[in-house]
This record gives sequence, structure tokens and C-alpha cells, in this order.
Amino acid sequence: MRNDPVVRFVDLDNLSQTTAELKRIGADPRSWEIMAPKALFRVIRVSPMPFPAATILKQEMLSLGGEAAVARGVLTARTKRSPVLLMGTLAQLRALSRKIAVQPFGLADLAGQLGGLLDQAGETGPQPWNCRDLELDVHDRPLIMGVLNVTPDSFSDGGRYDTLESALDRARQMAAEGADIIDVGGESTRPGARPVELKEECRRVIPVVERLCSELDVPVSVDTYKTGVARRALKAGARIINDISALRFDPKMPALIARSGAGLVLMHMKGTPRSMQRKPHYDDAVSEIYRFLAAQVRLAVKAGIAREQLVIDPGIGFGKRVQDNLLLINRLDEFLGLGLPVLVGLSRKSFIGQVLDVPVGDRLEGTAAALSLAVARGAGVLRVHDVRRMVRVARMARAISKMTVSPPGA
Repeated sequence: MRNDPVVRFVDLDNLSQTTAELKRIGADPRSWEIMAPKALFRVIRVSPMPFPAATILKQEMLSLGGEAAVARGVLTARTKRSPVLLMGTLAQLRALSRKIAVQPFGLADLAGQLGGLLDQAGETGPQPWNCRDLELDVHDRPLIMGVLNVTPDSFSDGGRYDTLESALDRARQMAAEGADIIDVGGESTRPGARPVELKEECRRVIPVVERLCSELDVPVSVDTYKTGVARRALKAGARIINDISALRFDPKMPALIARSGAGLVLMHMKGTPRSMQRKPHYDDAVSEIYRFLAAQVRLAVKAGIAREQLVIDPGIGFGKRVQDNLLLINRLDEFLGLGLPVLVGLSRKSFIGQVLDVPVGDRLEGTAAALSLAVARGAGVLRVHDVRRMVRVARMARAISKMTVSPPGA
């Protein structure tokens, strides 16, 4: 065999992969920590800044050997504010964060945010999800949240589990199949769904929660945006509230979550379930949804809810077009920049049916494909109907994306 040199691209996404490659070529172990951040290139978008700040960012990145793109008018001072695209290695971006920490025009605050974002890029990963007296580890593998709709009209399984015994049987089955969380919902949030009165939702949900919390070790989540339902569910033993409104629909919800210490899912939705699919439109879906979730996280923290209690959900299917849903899954890893676990609920949803031209009962393969991509992009919690199959899909996707193999039964 000839010893002609061979060149190839090496696809390195994180510090672990980069360190492993340095080890493979025999680099000095003392150099790994220094060299690994220099091998990872990142592009960071900064929301519009005053033109002096945008100019400083560009100059500083150029001085570090990186690059920054700004609106054309910034260079002539005709544009008063401009977004900025920072382009550089992790090492260059970390140096930029240090350099702008003493600068005016809002750059000191930006330095703190940039440092936090780079910490996520450095794979510290989200902290455990605090759910009252329980910590759920979302770092080593995605958690499986099994869907239990105790409604007569949910889009996928409405009416199948609307009696107490049928709901309990299904929850026991999901627990046996490997569900980490059981998510109980008493109000359908399918497109066009009408709201359910508080009394009726409690009638559907609370008896199921009481029995599940007394019989199963699997933590129970309740899919509700009503404080009245959440309060009774938490009293019955639920540990998580899954709020599709991200605290927008009931002003009393933040105080309840803060007092209880319950886990909270903040989900993006355009409008309400009745209106969300009436010609939804985004100029930049990822940026707009990211900004919304960041704002709701700040609101939650200001209300006394610890960040460790929070999980974010970009709301696949909730006020989104097909292309928006596909885009969100493909760029899901960008939401990791908020430093919180990301939940995705894409199981059997209509965008899968539209792409594959299949009815709701024939979307298993489409769900599995989308879920695999979500795991590869960093999803920490997967809300699914087909627990047994999706546990396997998630485990396989995780093994490929992180190059980890767990022993059988782990």
C-alpha cells in the first residue's frame, strides 16, 4: 500500500469529539484543553444592538482572527441598530466575551449572556430537572414522557382512556414499557379545540392523578394551563405542570409553581388552540420562538421559580406550518442556548401526516424518524404515545449521536 497523504474532513460537533480526535492522533494530553476549543467553529446571532456596539463587536472579532457581519448601514452610521453574526472558534468567542465585559453600549450585559451560551457549547449540559422532591436527570439520555389523554376528543386517542380504569391500565402499561413520566391531560389542545370548564377538567384528571401517584413510582405530569387544576393535581401528588400557554393564560400559575417547587414546561404556541392554525406566519420562526421562550423564562424566574424547575418546548404543531415544524426539529439544538432541557412533542402530529400523506394511525415511522433527529439535536424530554417503540428509537438515536452504549435494561 502506498503511503501517499490522504486528506478528509472531520465532523466534530462538541468538545468530547474534538478531544477524542486529539487523543487518536497522539497529541500531548496537556494540550487537549487548550486546543479543543480552537477546533470548534460557531456562528452566534446577536439581536439588534446600537450601531456603536455593533461596530465594536466587529472590530474586536476581527482583532481575534474571527469575523462579524453587521448591516451595511452600520459602517456609515446610517443604521441605528443592527443584528450581529459572530463567527469564530469557541476560543475566539470566549476571548471576545472577556474583552467586551468592560465596554459600554450594553456590551457588558451581552458579555454575560455570551459567556452563558458558551458554557452550554462547552457541554456542561442542563442541570437536573427539579420536580418538587425529585431530581430528573436529563443529561445522560432523553426522558420519555408518555401521553395519557383522559379526554373524549384528543386528536390521536380521544375516548380510549376516558374512564378511570382504562386510564390506569394504560398508565401502568406505559410505566412497564419504560416511561419516565406520565403526562395526564384532560383538555384536548388539537387545532380548533374548545376550552373545557375547570370543574369538568378536574373531574377528568384528578381521580386519575390520585390513583397514579398512590400506585406508581413514575412521576406524574399534568397538561394544564389552569391554576385550579394544577393546584388540585399537585395536592394529589403530581410533580410537573405542562403549561401549553407558558404562563400566559392564568396569572396565578407562576406563584403556585414557585410555592410548590413543581417542574414546569413552558411551551410556545401562537394564539390559542382554537386559533393557532389560522394561517400562522413567521418571518424567522427559530428567532421568534427563541425570543418568546427566553422572555417567558425571565418571567418565571422573576416570579420566584428556580431555573432548575424549568423545561422549554418549542411547540411542534402549535401554530406552526409544516415547514416551521421541520425547521424547528432540524435546528432544535439552537434552543439549548437557553441552558434548559428541551422537550419535544411531535408524536403522530399532522405535519407528519402531511409530509407522508398518511392518517393519524399510520404515523409510527414518521414519528420515529422525526424523534431520532430531535434526539441527535439534543432533545432532553420526548413526549410520545408509543412508549415501548420510542424508548428503543431514542436509545438507538442517542447511542449514534453521542457514541454511547448502555447495557441492556439500562
